[in-house]
Amino acid sequence: MLEEACEAPAALERMLASDGGIYDEIVARLKRSPPPFAFTVARGSSDHAATYAGFLFASRAGRVVATMPPSLWTRARSDLHLEGALALAVSQSGQGPDIIETARFARERGALAIAIVNDPASPLAEAAEFALDCRAGPERSIAATKSVICTLAVIARLTAAWTEDAKLEDALSRLPEAVARAQALSWEQGVIDLFSDVPAGFIIGRGPGMAVVQEMALKLQELAGLFAIGMSSAEFHHGPKALLGPGGPALLLPSEWTGEELERLIERAAGDPAMKVETIGRSPSFPRPEPLHPDLDPILVLSAFHGAADALARSRGLNPDNPAGLQKVTKTL
Repeated sequence: MLEEACEAPAALERMLASDGGIYDEIVARLKRSPPPFAFTVARGSSDHAATYAGFLFASRAGRVVATMPPSLWTRARSDLHLEGALALAVSQSGQGPDIIETARFARERGALAIAIVNDPASPLAEAAEFALDCRAGPERSIAATKSVICTLAVIARLTAAWTEDAKLEDALSRLPEAVARAQALSWEQGVIDLFSDVPAGFIIGRGPGMAVVQEMALKLQELAGLFAIGMSSAEFHHGPKALLGPGGPALLLPSEWTGEELERLIERAAGDPAMKVETIGRSPSFPRPEPLHPDLDPILVLSAFHGAADALARSRGLNPDNPAGLQKVTKTL
């Protein structure tokens, strides 16, 4: 797993140097027929990437974005009105039956169906009108790493092209080197000290970082067998903060979006030595990656985290390369 995660910078270089014509075609369609709204369809790590797309499409392109539960079509056969909408289906394997069926349904109902895949010959790529290739290369480990990083970058690239955001495009050109630098940071001992001997934990962020804290929590579940939850810093105050304590530590990802509610958590933890709370960028155990762009900085945080998740799993006596009970491609309907 860790070996494949370290291939992310080279994979990003490939992705950013490829497929410019497809992005141009998609942007031309979006400008010719601006979608009234957008929705995403995905599962697992891909759904976290879809959360990132929802935030960028809303904050940068001004589109309301919803998460489409595939069961609305695969189970309920709901009569949904999707004419002119943007449908984004995300799946690294491109083989999930529910994602494929929903993308095909959306296209038949008049939506512009775009797939983000790591296999351009997959059924999902064929079902969509356009397919954007992550170009991460074969990923053998059960837990997705480089393919997730590339998926997030594809979403940022599409957003930058759609909105003609020159600053985001420039930052994307520097993303491969920034990811390599982030991967060189040492978070291993910090994550082990925070999560090795507890039954549960939280990763907390907000804004474009929300997708990444969800993905980080999933990696702790998959690899280290930890009951971890990725949460919005605002949502955390609506009940879950009652669980914060010695048996429920938290790793915080501050940003301009987290604001006062995260600071209140930091102050509370500072006044109670029994609480285990660490803040990325404010703790020597979690040095923050060098900032690149507010929308891309969460990708750097995820890049720094992969090695630490691998180390935590091994410290708990687990094999991160072969997580128990999991398989690479999960098919649901």
